[in-house]
Amino acid sequence: MKSLKYMAIDARRTSEEGILNEQDPSCASFASDPRPSTFDLRLSLSGVLILDKPEGITSAKAAAKVKKLLKPRKIGHTGTLDPFATGVLVLCLDEATRASDQIVGLDKVYRATLSFGVETDTQDKTGNVTGRSDRTVCQKDLLEVMGDFCGVCVQTVPKFSAVRVDGRRLYELSRKGIEVELPEREICINSLTLQSFDWPEAVVEVCCSKGTYIRQLASDIGARLGCGAHLSALRRTRVGSFTLDRALRLEEDFSAASARGSIIPLNEALSHLPAVSITDGRSIALLRNGQLDPEWETKQKEIYNTCPDAVRIVTDTNRVAALWWPGSSPGGPRRLRVFPF
Repeated sequence: MKSLKYMAIDARRTSEEGILNEQDPSCASFASDPRPSTFDLRLSLSGVLILDKPEGITSAKAAAKVKKLLKPRKIGHTGTLDPFATGVLVLCLDEATRASDQIVGLDKVYRATLSFGVETDTQDKTGNVTGRSDRTVCQKDLLEVMGDFCGVCVQTVPKFSAVRVDGRRLYELSRKGIEVELPEREICINSLTLQSFDWPEAVVEVCCSKGTYIRQLASDIGARLGCGAHLSALRRTRVGSFTLDRALRLEEDFSAASARGSIIPLNEALSHLPAVSITDGRSIALLRNGQLDPEWETKQKEIYNTCPDAVRIVTDTNRVAALWWPGSSPGGPRRLRVFPF
């Protein structure tokens, strides 16, 4: 299951500098004008929205439904679910799209149903049957094999996936019958537990790193058992701290009001990152111009210099003002990403 590639489905591209320097006439007069400014309306949409994607539609189409309803300037999801899969789909709206890289890498949890004795070309129930086996396996054998897949391992990318080889999508090549060497990637299965077993099906819960294909995992387990297997159901139950409890169901409660009310502010969405507050006027003024107060930075680096991740710089109103990489070196990757605040 491909769960990594961030997809921006808004054709309009806005540079970071353009966002920060954009002037809205209504902003200057907001104090005396009771109407909300375009700037404030935009910030009200900025955040993360959790969908419970239904079966039968692509992740891009699910995001497009939200785009049509709320009309954000930008929208993107942080991990694809195949059309037959359901569950947690994390959407980033407007300014939150600039922080999507801090969500893409979060661990995922899936509830998967493996069907043994039948193999398909896509490794799931949507494909054509390529093999059958009469071999039966007991629960003990299954548990032993499942244990072998826990931890860090190398996984082959499925041939029906969106990964590019020589500039072309693997699924495009596969549909044309073109054989290529499939790439491999390192993944981590944090836990793999058996929820139920009733031959020829087993339900498992998988907690894994980004880039893990659950279809490939099901196929690999079947191959190790000698009976073959494919994925007959898949539901993503969690991405980081985002669970189904906060997910908006497209079939039931999909309205502009419910969608707006379900938007998670960026500061809360990035709560897995360490945070430092900024309150004095000089530091705030410099930050709005894309700079850090040297004294403030020196003091904070003593605390966060060994931090490998981004640090949230938060205002006294609990709004993310910037993401800061205190361990970055001059001339290296960008160390500061400022948001409108």
